[in-house]
Amino acid sequence: MEPSGAARAARVMAPRTGAWGVLRARRGVRIVAVALLAMAGAACATKRDVRDLREQIAAMQARQDSLLRVLVQQNRALMDSVRQTHEMVLRVRGELGNQLVQVEQQLIQIQELTGQSQQQLAILRQQVSSRGEYFAAPPEGAGRDAGAPSGSGTEPEQLYRVGLEQLQRGNARVARQAFETIVKDHPTHERAPEAQLQVAETYYQERNYDGALQALDRVVELFPNSPAARRAVYRAGVIAEEQGNLQRARSYFQRVVSGWPGSEEAELARDKLRRMSNR
Repeated sequence: MEPSGAARAARVMAPRTGAWGVLRARRGVRIVAVALLAMAGAACATKRDVRDLREQIAAMQARQDSLLRVLVQQNRALMDSVRQTHEMVLRVRGELGNQLVQVEQQLIQIQELTGQSQQQLAILRQQVSSRGEYFAAPPEGAGRDAGAPSGSGTEPEQLYRVGLEQLQRGNARVARQAFETIVKDHPTHERAPEAQLQVAETYYQERNYDGALQALDRVVELFPNSPAARRAVYRAGVIAEEQGNLQRARSYFQRVVSGWPGSEEAELARDKLRRMSNR
């Protein structure tokens, strides 16, 4: 007896159903294996990432520590520099304070000396004005050869001595006042030409060379017939030469040679001109 159609279909489907089951089972195993491998890989990756992260954190911490040490060192160096600067400022302030005190003391001394010199000039002028006749003429009964030259005790002589003393001390301004007083108040006195020469020297001492040259020119203008005139022109040439103005110096020396050819100053001027021509 042949099997029915349902039975045949069942026999046909049975192998197929079994095959599909096997395939499904295999697929399931594969999926599970892949999942397990993925999980294992993920676990390994996670551990490696954690290790790398820890290493990065440690490296960052080391860099931060290094930077912190550098900052601390720089801060210490800065504080040391600030402290040293502060100490130096205090020291400089102290030194400047001492220097200012010394300068003030020197100024006071200069003012005292200047005041004393001016006071001396005033006293001299007052004494001479009150006893002018006594200084102007010798005592009665005294001969011309019994005393000093005429005018040795007059105000111009005393002013001239005071001027020289102050010039030697470096008080050029006070000395100039004494010499100018002689020239202004006693232009005919024998000391007047020399006093005008000394006025030039006071300017020279102050390094006012233009003022010195002008004062020397005034000697020739005021006292052209005095021996001081040729000395003034020669002196002007020397000052001009010192300042490097050779053209002006040559002009002064030529004036000496042409104006006073037989004088000692003329011989000196000729020597100067010869030397200048060889330059």
